[in-house]
Amino acid sequence: MAYTRPPDKLRAVLDALYAELNFDQAAQEYRAVQMWSEVVGNYIAKVSQVEKIAKSVLYVKVKNSAWRSELTFKKSSIIEEMNKRLGKEMVKDIVFK
Repeated sequence: MAYTRPPDKLRAVLDALYAELNFDQAAQEYRAVQMWSEVVGNYIAKVSQVEKIAKSVLYVKVKNSAWRSELTFKKSSIIEEMNKRLGKEMVKDIVFK
């Protein structure tokens, strides 16, 4: 049996499957959570932990109120960097707890 076209790459097949099952949003939200330490750096990642992302809001638990204040000050630059790395405006706000 001869193929009429070359086989698809696995990545392309998975991307199409995610899109069909509406998993792309969940996959991008997962990427946003996973990239937290890359965006803020190891030092801040040690004192903070992403709890979840819901309705474009990232919820982050921090070690204490001093860190909450510091990260609130840096919030806009963190959001900008996360969206830049994701390639679209996925994170619109961050809530530090």
